[in-house]
This record gives sequence, structure tokens and C-alpha cells, in this order.
Amino acid sequence: MAGWAVAQIEKLKQPGRVVVLALNVLAAASIHFFIFGTIVPTGSGESVWYLAAIAHWIIVLVAAPFFNPPKDALSTAITVAVLLGTIDLSPTGQFQLTLEVARYSFLTYALIVAAGALTAIFFLKSGKWVGEVAYRLTGALGRSDILFTPAVVISAVGFYQSDLVATVVILAFWTAFILVEPFDLIGRVFNYVRSRSELDKAREFSGVVLRIDDPGIVRVRLEGKRSRWKLTNVHLAYLPGGRPKYVLPLFSQTQNEEVLGTGIICDTPTGIEATDTEKGLVFQLPDGDDQPKSADLTKSLSGVDHESRLVGIVVENSTIETIRFQVVRGAQLSEGMVVFANVRGEMVHFQVLDASTAEESFEQNPFGAHIVTASQLGVYDDEKGFLKYPWLPDMNQPIFWQVDKVATQQPDVEGILYLGEVPDTGYRVPIVQDDLRAYHSAILGVTGTGKTEFVFDLLRDAVNRGNKVFVVDFTGEYVQRLADLNPISMGVSAETIEKFEGLLFDVDTGEYRASAEKKELKKFVDEVRPAVNAEVSEFLESEDADKKIAIFELPEISNTKATIQATEMYISTIMNWARSNRCAREILIVLEEAHTIIPEQTFAADKDTQWVVGKIGQIALQGRKYGVGLMLVSQRTALVSKTILSQCNTHFVHSLVDQTSLSYLENVLGKQHIKAIPNLRFLEFIAHGKAIKSERPLIARRVEDPAKREASAALNKPLKQEEAD
Repeated sequence: MAGWAVAQIEKLKQPGRVVVLALNVLAAASIHFFIFGTIVPTGSGESVWYLAAIAHWIIVLVAAPFFNPPKDALSTAITVAVLLGTIDLSPTGQFQLTLEVARYSFLTYALIVAAGALTAIFFLKSGKWVGEVAYRLTGALGRSDILFTPAVVISAVGFYQSDLVATVVILAFWTAFILVEPFDLIGRVFNYVRSRSELDKAREFSGVVLRIDDPGIVRVRLEGKRSRWKLTNVHLAYLPGGRPKYVLPLFSQTQNEEVLGTGIICDTPTGIEATDTEKGLVFQLPDGDDQPKSADLTKSLSGVDHESRLVGIVVENSTIETIRFQVVRGAQLSEGMVVFANVRGEMVHFQVLDASTAEESFEQNPFGAHIVTASQLGVYDDEKGFLKYPWLPDMNQPIFWQVDKVATQQPDVEGILYLGEVPDTGYRVPIVQDDLRAYHSAILGVTGTGKTEFVFDLLRDAVNRGNKVFVVDFTGEYVQRLADLNPISMGVSAETIEKFEGLLFDVDTGEYRASAEKKELKKFVDEVRPAVNAEVSEFLESEDADKKIAIFELPEISNTKATIQATEMYISTIMNWARSNRCAREILIVLEEAHTIIPEQTFAADKDTQWVVGKIGQIALQGRKYGVGLMLVSQRTALVSKTILSQCNTHFVHSLVDQTSLSYLENVLGKQHIKAIPNLRFLEFIAHGKAIKSERPLIARRVEDPAKREASAALNKPLKQEEAD
């Protein structure tokens, strides 16, 4: 596979040139000795050819590497002018006149070349046209073999008229050693064969280039072992045009009785040229300190300094927001992982949302591949998080996974809460605490996804920052799980709720308009409200460190009109206090099981309930002006009032499966992220909105805390043995 072409054999280096010079001089001296019986020039015209040959070889083999064309031509022309100008042609006999004409003609030619060389030397750098013209002419006309040949011919023909054999030998010698250069050729062939032999011993033939897909993808018909075609093995491909390129294998497939390999073209090696027979061939390079490494080529492709792994190449139907890429064989990817591409010199991040199988037919046989869908996160900024990038990677551009996480480590910042991290990146999810309260938030997800523990962490942080937190809880978990915060209890008694429900029932079943019953209901509410006002005012105005969180619990879990209106009474009282004491406190209202308190209009019991829900909705619309934030927690998004839910500018979405919830969230997160929601695992969530330092939604994951799991399990108290019996 290492055939060679004479025209492309590398020229000898300087030590080899000196050896060739010695051999050439030895050959010329042998002929001179054969004719004259001495190796010393005679000093007459008979030895001009001998001196011309030696001068030619000195200029070509020794001086040429240090000269540019004008200087080379100048030295040659002067040497020829000296030889022709000093030669005595009187002994030449019958050809003297002809030889004299030839001598002066070529002497003039040599002087013209010398003048042109001087012109080129002095005027080339000045930028004048005369210097450029002189440079080109002397390069073509001032070659050593052209200038010395007339002197050799005059010497051989003029001074060896009586010895035809000597004339023929001299002219044949000159022709052979000038045109063929046998010793130079032998040396070059020897070096070539030796270097190719060493290279062939080290490298292994892999296959033949079939086609190149722009930009930078090569398809190879593999003829060696298929196991060699893997990402860790660096290959050298001599492209059809003769350009050598390093290639990293991506994947392979069977086509009829052949195996087709796909690789990505990397750097151009230095000091390597392809011969005619190597064009279109691919070789696997050996391991060694002097050979390129897969990791080095990957780093060069990625354009970043830290360690990365090539995981795929971009395929069709990619957009700025969402790209699709074919996975490299052996790459270990999973939903939520973050990959990146070098787009116009920027490290643009993408998060894996989905994957599918696909078939690619190169000619006939289909090839199975994994096609990944990844949403753009953007360019990472230390202060602002992920920022949108306005363009997408090119077709066939490589996609990488960042191994080194140092680049995404974030320092703790005042006012930023870190809950969870983007999977496999080391990037923690920053939550801007003030924005979380001021712009309202929703924590959504079915039971068993880690949603409640997430809320507990948010509330603890809010309390630590001095917020007043009011929680409406029908689950009974908050009092026990937040016991370390010393929560105070709020709410009406069971007797009050019972009487409240009775009066509401009377209103519903009373006579036309139920005027009397409504008066009784209003009287009862007016009697209860002062106690509620006092309770709320005492909580909000207290500076006691143990009065930062209040939990509103009802004696039963229901969404009856009584429970909803009792909740509204407390929330309205908080809102009225906030209006009167504008922004005196940062207040956070948390509605656990929000669907039972603010149900969607379709699920509201009657107009009175709808009115109450609407009143709570006003808090979502106006609360921000008075320092009141709202946090909704629900496992049944479809049942929550969309009017109020739409006011939440930050969403933390855990796994959901019902289509109504997914359809609503599609308008919030986008179509691609909706596909990922049902697949979210325990403690995984999608974060998006005003309080998140990312302009696009991102999948995040929290680390499980065994202590929290035990605390949650402790709420499920087993029956005592005697009770069980």
C-alpha cells in the first residue's frame, strides 16, 4: 500500500546532498582521469566541462537551499561568464568561428541573466513591476543546467574533435547526471523506501474513501478489522485530492457484503504528503508518544481547553431552539444530560430531552441509529446563568459532552438559593429569592416525585431571610416537618366551621333569595372577622423570631364552601394588612393542595365559590405591589384555576402525566419540554421563569437526603399492635 512516484519523493536533506555532491565529483573525476590520466583540471578548454559540472553541483546541491532564485541565477551566470570569457578557442580548428559565435552569444545570455538577477534583487521588495518581471524571468532563464550546458557543449565539441569517443562520453555523462541525477535519485528512493517501510510497519490499512459529506464527514469502505474503527483509534486518511487528514471514527454499518465506516475529519498533519497510490486510502495510526491522541484531536475539534468527549454529529431538522444529533457508537447519554457545540467560537450548551431510533440508508441496507433531541440552554455566564444564543450548529458539526466540571462551579452569592443541579454538569440551579416571592411561583407534580420536600426547602430559606410565611395546609405534614421553625397555628375551630357550613347550607336551601339566611351568615362572619384580623395582625407585626411562619389548618380535608371561604377570609385579611402597611413585610402565601382552594372555574361548586376564587386571584394580580407573593403547590394542575396559575412567573414542574396539565404547560415550557415531563424521575424537575438564572427551561435534579426521607416516613405512624388486633 506504500507505492511511490518519483515526482513526489521528498528531496534529500543537506547531509545527503553533500554525499551526492561527492559521488558526482568522483564520477566526473573518473571520466577526466580516463581521458587525461589525471583528476586535476588541465587549465585549458578540455577541462571546461569538468569545471562546469563541479560548479553546477556546488550551486544546486550545496548553495541552492540558502539562495532565492535571483541570487542563485546571479552566481550561476557569473560563473558561466567567467568560464566562457576566459576560454581560448584557437586550438579548436575547423569549428572555431562557429564556436566563437556560440561562446559570445551564450556569454551575452549569461550577462543578461546576471543583470536581470541584480534587478530582481534590488527592486523586488520595492513593489515595482520591473522587480516582479525580473524575478520571474531569472527564475525561468537562470537555471543552472541551462546556463552551464553551452559551456560543456563548447568544451566537448571544440576540444575533442579528434576523439569522438571522448566527446560522446562527456555529452552522455552531462546528459545523464544533469537530467536524471542518478545519485540524487538513488538517495531519495532509499530514504523513501526506508521511511515508508517504518511507517507501514507501524500503521495498519483500514479502507478506501468512498465520499466526503460537507462539512468534515468522510465515508470509508472498511477493508481491515472492523474493531479498529472506533473513536479511540486515530486514523490517517489521504483524501482523493491528496490532502492528508486525521480522522476520528464515529460509527460503522454493513452495506451488502461490505462495511461502511463514518468518521469526522480533524486536523491536517504536518510533514506528510500522499503519493499517487495512497490517494483515497485510510490507515490506522499506532499508539505512541509521537502520534496524535484521540483526546487531543477531540479538544481541537471542540475548541475548549477542558476535557471533552465526542458524542454525536448534528443531523437534519435542527433549529435554533432545538437541535437533533446522531449519537456516536459507545457514547453513554441520558435524559437531562448537557452537551455543547462550538458555534462561531462560543460554547453553546444543549440539554438532552428525548431520543428516538432512526434508519439511514447509504445505498441499500438500512443502518439503525439513535437520534437525540436537545434543547438549547445557551451560553453560560457566571453572573446571568444560561443566555440564549441566536444561531445553531452546522450540519454534521460535532457535539461534545464536558467531562471536566470545573468550568461550571459557582460561588455562593447573597440572595441566591441553590436547589439541585443540571445533571452531569456541576452547574447548580440558582433561584433568585426576591423574584421567587415577588413574581409568584408554582410547584407542580404528582405524589411521590419529591415536590413537598422541595417546598420545605424553599420555605426554610424564606423564613431565614426574614419573610413572613403563611401556609394553607390540608395535608397535616407542614406542622410536623417544619417543627424546627416553631410554626404557629392559625385557623378557626371545628365548631366554627361546623356552624359556618350550617349557615351556608341554610342559604342554599332557603326561600327565594334566602334573605334572612344571608343576614344570619353575614352576622356570623362579622362576628368571626375581628378575631381573624387580630390573629393576622399579631402574626405580621410581631418581631419575635419564633413567629415567622404560620400554618393555617382546617379540621377536615374538603373543598366545601366553608373551607374555601374560611381560607379566603384569612388571605383577604393578610392582603388588607399589606395594603395598609405597604411593603412593610415581605409576605409569602403558600397554598398546598391548591386545587382544593382555588379550583378551576369548571370545578367550582357555585357562583359564590367562583367569587371567592376570583377574590384570591386578585391577590395574585395585585399582591406584588404590596410585598405579597403567592406559591401554589398542586399535584392536579388540571383542577387549579388557570387564571391564578397564569400569574405565576416561575414554575418548578415535577413528573405529570395527565394530558390537561401537559397541554397547559406546553404554553409555558414549549412542546419539546412537555415530552420530557412524564419521564422525569424522582427528585427531577423542570425549572423555568423569572426566578431562575436561565433564559430557557432546564431539567434539574436534587440529591436525595436520607434524613428527609426518614422524617417523611415517620409521619406514617403504624398502628399499635393492640389496635391492629
